[in-house]
Amino acid sequence: MKFGKIALVIMGAITLLWMLPLIRLVTVSLSGDGLQNYADVVTRQGIFRYLLNSAIVTVATVVAVLALASIAAFAFSKLRFPGRNVIYAVVLAGLMIPVAAILVPLSQIQQFLGLYNTYPGLILPYTALALPFALVLLRGAYDALPDQLLEAAVVDGASTWRAFSRVLLPLTTPTLVMVGIWTFLNSWNEFLLALLFMSSPEMRTVTVVPASFQLAFFVDVPKIFAALIIIQLPVVLLYAALQRKFQRGLTAGAIK
Repeated sequence: MKFGKIALVIMGAITLLWMLPLIRLVTVSLSGDGLQNYADVVTRQGIFRYLLNSAIVTVATVVAVLALASIAAFAFSKLRFPGRNVIYAVVLAGLMIPVAAILVPLSQIQQFLGLYNTYPGLILPYTALALPFALVLLRGAYDALPDQLLEAAVVDGASTWRAFSRVLLPLTTPTLVMVGIWTFLNSWNEFLLALLFMSSPEMRTVTVVPASFQLAFFVDVPKIFAALIIIQLPVVLLYAALQRKFQRGLTAGAIK
């Protein structure tokens, strides 16, 4: 009993320590003009346009990653084809490549294809960078499913695609939710590629606009902090709403 109270106190202290930056962020954003700081950010900087850009890029990335990773994970887990392990290893090699190492070839590809200041210019690299980790989690989920499910569906007359989409795919829903949330968080918060490939003001995403806010508001720190809170609010709300599903999906995808 005493140990439980000590553990509770320690957890409370760690939680408070973790929340100190967030508390500081909120208090500073409300200093000075109070809620007027938020109104100035929204009305003067057109932040809803930036939110829309981020939403379009992020949602499209999540959909693409879930679709491609689900199909690939099913194929690597349940189907047998030549070079399966080699191809899987090559895909997983993407986990070891930092973004900074591929900026030059990415820039050349963007210029060649005319993707600068376009939504596909961010959606395609975001999808490619998120796929290896999503594939690892989803393949773990499919490996945990017995092969007899696929065999039974095929014996009953279902095609491989139908067995995948109607039988196995619904069983991986917890992992799909986890992958979707993880992809959303990473795509929404990504900064470097968005800064390089979205130079046009009307195409900027929310992660790069604090720099322009600093120029607009000079040293008005409360307004800059208010902008940061508005930018992160969708991410916080999404994670808070789906936290349990995120945790279940992580466990389901990581443990065979």
